Amino acid sequence: MKLKLLLPTLSLCLLQWFSTNAQSGSLPNATVQLSPPNVERLIREDESNGLHSRVAAPLTADIGLDNAGTWTIHADGSATWTCTIHVPGALGLGFIYDAFYLPPGSTLELSGPEETQKAIYTFQDNQPGGQFFSGFTKGATAQLTYREPAHARQQGRIHIRRVDYGYRESPNRSVLNFGFGTSLACHPNANCDAGDGFRDIQRSVCRIVMVLEEGTGYCSGTLINNTAEDETPYILSAYHCDEGYTPLYDMWRFDFNYEGENCGNPATEPAFQSLMGCQRRASRRESDFVLFELNNAIPPGFEAYFAGWDRRPDAPDAGIMFHHPSGDIKKVSAYDQAQIHPSSINWQAGATPPNHHFNVDFSVGTFELGSSGSGLFDGTGKIRGQLHGGFNGCDDTNAFYGRFTLSWDEGSTPDTRLMDWLDPAGTNADTLGGLDASPPAMVSIGGIITNEDGVPVANTTVYLSGPVNDTVTTGADGLYTFFDVPTGSVVGLHAFKDDDIQEGISNLDLIRIGQHNLGLLSLDSPYKEIAADVNNSQSISVLDQIAIRKAILGINIDYDAVDIWRFVPAAWPLSGPNDPMAAPLPGVFMISNITGNIPDFDFIGIKSGDVNNSADPGN
Repeated sequence: MKLKLLLPTLSLCLLQWFSTNAQSGSLPNATVQLSPPNVERLIREDESNGLHSRVAAPLTADIGLDNAGTWTIHADGSATWTCTIHVPGALGLGFIYDAFYLPPGSTLELSGPEETQKAIYTFQDNQPGGQFFSGFTKGATAQLTYREPAHARQQGRIHIRRVDYGYRESPNRSVLNFGFGTSLACHPNANCDAGDGFRDIQRSVCRIVMVLEEGTGYCSGTLINNTAEDETPYILSAYHCDEGYTPLYDMWRFDFNYEGENCGNPATEPAFQSLMGCQRRASRRESDFVLFELNNAIPPGFEAYFAGWDRRPDAPDAGIMFHHPSGDIKKVSAYDQAQIHPSSINWQAGATPPNHHFNVDFSVGTFELGSSGSGLFDGTGKIRGQLHGGFNGCDDTNAFYGRFTLSWDEGSTPDTRLMDWLDPAGTNADTLGGLDASPPAMVSIGGIITNEDGVPVANTTVYLSGPVNDTVTTGADGLYTFFDVPTGSVVGLHAFKDDDIQEGISNLDLIRIGQHNLGLLSLDSPYKEIAADVNNSQSISVLDQIAIRKAILGINIDYDAVDIWRFVPAAWPLSGPNDPMAAPLPGVFMISNITGNIPDFDFIGIKSGDVNNSADPGN
C-alpha cells in the first residue's frame, strides 16, 4: 500500500531585552520590497529532496524601526511606526524577528489585505532572547503598525531578519488556504455536539507553528500528563512533522484555545494564547511519535489540561480527535472502531513496520495537512496514539495513527521512547488519568535598590507590568515589594527616579570622563561607563561631555536619550569594564516562569553623568 504522507505544508520557542532609538519623520523606504526567489529552482529542489509539500521559502530581510517605515510623533508624545512589506508574486508572507520587544502599553499590529487577517501583539508576547514569529498573512503585501505610548518612547525594538515567501500550491491546497477559516467544510468545530463529554481533553490540544530553516509549517499536538503529575509541559506530536527539515525549536509557537466559542464558524479570527520555544526530548520514526518539552510552564490563565494516556496494546473501540486542520481553529473528528494495521506502510520518507499503526475510519469529520500529531483519544479520553497520515477528504477517509504502546518502550534509549519522560518515577503504570492545571499560587517579587557603593536609592518608583500592574516607591531603605503575583506568569519591572539633572554632576565628572576618552585613566566599573554614556550610543565620547556640560550650565534640564537615573538589575550580565555597553540596556526587565517568591530582584541605580558617585541617592 502506498499512502500520501501527511506532512504539514510549509507555509509558513534572566530574559534580555533591548531598546532602540526610533527616529521621527519619513524614511526613504516606507514600503519595503523584497525580490522573490527563483520559484522554478525551488520546485526542482523540492522534487530532488522529496519535499513535495513545501510551499514557502525563506528570504533574508533587514527591516527595523530605525531603517524602514514611517514614524509619526503625536501631540501627546506617543508615536506610531508603519511599514508596508511587499514581495511580488507571493501567495503569503510570514515574519521572523531576531529582535522583538514591546514595552508595556505598546502594540504591534500585523495586517494583510483581508479584514480578518489582523493580529495584535503586546508586552505579553515578548519572548526569551528577543526572537519572535508573528505569524502568516495572505497575499503579497502586509503592513506592520507599531504604536508606542509617550512613557515608553524609544524603548521598543522590532527587527525582521526573515520573510517567508509562499510560492506555489500544494497538491490539493495552496498557502492561501491555510490558517483561519480555510479547512474543509465537513470539519465540525471543536465546540459542536461531537465533542460533548470530552471538553477536558479539548483543552489539551494545541496548534504547533513550526519555524524551520527551510520555511514554516503547521502540526497539532497534545499536552500530556506524566506519572509525577508535576505539570511538566510535554507535548506529544508526530515525528514526520519536521522530518527532512532543519527545525529552529526556540521559535516554534504553541497556540492554545484557538477555537470558536460555539459550533458555528466565527466571522472573525478568535484570539488564542501562545507559548514559544521547545526542546525535543524523544522521538522514533517507526511509530511516528515525537515528544517536546516547552521552554516555559503553562500559565494558569490558559486553563489547560494535561491529557491522560493508555499504553496497553489493544485497539480502542471508539473515540475522538481534536486537531487544527490547515492551521485553522480547533476541529473535532470521531470514530467508531480502530484496528491494528498488520502491514508495513510506505510513506514518502520510507516505510514503517507492520503492526505499528492503528487504522481508523471517521464517523464524524476528517483530517487535513496540519492535523498531523493530533492525539487519538479512546472513549475514556486517554491518548492511544497520534496521527501520522492517510487518505483524507470529506468522503471515504482513512487515517493511520502511530501506536502509543510501541512508542512507550520499543526504543532502546531515553531519546527514542516515552517511558523515561512520562513515567519518571518508574511506576510501570499501564494507564494514567488526565490532570487539570493547578490554579495559580500568589507570590511576591521584591528587592533593594542601591547605588554602586551599596547606598540605598530612595524615591524610586518601580513599575510592575503583566497580569498584575502595580507601582511601589522606595523609602530611605531602598526596598520595594509587589504582592499577589500569579505563578507561571511573565512580568516586567521598570524603575524610574525623578531628580534634578545637576545633582551630583560637576567639572570633576567631566575631567574624569576626559581622562577616560584620552586613554589616560579608564573608568573602573561598568556602571561608571553607563553613567558617562548620556547620549545612549553604547560608547563614551566628547558628545557625552558636551551634553553633561550643558546640564551643568543649566542649558539642558533633561538628557535627550536617557533618564536622569538609570537602573540595572544587580545580576544583569554586564560584559566587564572594557565593554559594558555591547548592547543597549532595556527599559523593562522581564521575569518568566515564576514558581515562587523572588525576594532578591535587586537593582543598581546609576545617576546619568555622575561617574564619581557624588549624587545623593537619598534625594
